[in-house]
Amino acid sequence: MNIKEIQALLLKYQNGQCSEEEVAKIHYWYENLHEDSTSGLSGAERENMESRILDHLMAEIREDKLQETKPVRSLWQRAAPYLSAAAVIIAICGYVFFGKTALNPVAKSEQILVQAPADQLFTQQNHSSVTRKIMLEDGSAVTLTSGSKIIYPKKFPKDKREVQLMGDAFFEITKNPDKPFFVYSGKLVTRVLGTSFRIKTNSEGQALEVEVVTGKVSVFENNDSFAEKSPDHQSNGVVLTPNQRVTYFPESRHLMTGLVVAPVKASINADESRLVFNNIVMGSIVEALHKTYGIEIVFANDRLAECTFTGDITDLPLYEKLDLVCGSIGADYEIKGTRILINGRGCE
Repeated sequence: MNIKEIQALLLKYQNGQCSEEEVAKIHYWYENLHEDSTSGLSGAERENMESRILDHLMAEIREDKLQETKPVRSLWQRAAPYLSAAAVIIAICGYVFFGKTALNPVAKSEQILVQAPADQLFTQQNHSSVTRKIMLEDGSAVTLTSGSKIIYPKKFPKDKREVQLMGDAFFEITKNPDKPFFVYSGKLVTRVLGTSFRIKTNSEGQALEVEVVTGKVSVFENNDSFAEKSPDHQSNGVVLTPNQRVTYFPESRHLMTGLVVAPVKASINADESRLVFNNIVMGSIVEALHKTYGIEIVFANDRLAECTFTGDITDLPLYEKLDLVCGSIGADYEIKGTRILINGRGCE
């Protein structure tokens, strides 16, 4: 039997649905696998793991005993020793074959927003001091920062893809127009089709931040996360494009949009293009910057568009590009929400 068959059989055993033949298979598998499966662990590791898992399982069994009727409690009492042993084997197999980063079941006490059967949900937490990349079954990648955690189903349903994030992560989502991707983080929902973006928790006031690198993202409040719901309240929401970000303040329920601290080129083609100008008017330069970064840049004075610039600004960060270009024509710039405004007298 492979691991999937074993897990399915153990679930039937737990629910009291196994035939005598299936029970015999569990006993046979346990007796033959127990010795080999723990060979990769030291005695201390094996004892520590078995003790931890058995304590956790027995606590769940005691909880079930309080909730179920007497005949069912009797079944659990008879099944407990076998289930405990089987749980140890499953955990040890995961430890031996997948290492300490093996998938863990989702804790019962957590509020789960992802719609999937409980036995199909997994959680992974980054306990290391460096980032950790997790691949989902659709090919999407999630890079968790230290201490962050994600909950996701083993397999996504046909109509949508959902995950739940606690902490910070960078998402690279495989494009699928027929199956949108939802990220639940705090009181916010981020919806995408195929893009890359970052979700962060600001330590000051527990504000949430969503930053878009490529593609388009919609961010809105999750009404289900509020204890008191008003029928007249409309969910706040914004649509973000590359190099835009939104900061959400839970207490005031305010969404503040802006630009990321360090804008990046918004497409692969932009990486290959060079920004070399020879006596080119500012109107054309601003258009080229917009195509490269996806950020709207406007003039406070129409005469600024007639000023000219000569130079190579290809390898400079965006804001240094603007410092150089604006400085050469006696202008300056400021960030206004998700736009950049260039100020100055302009040229005749």
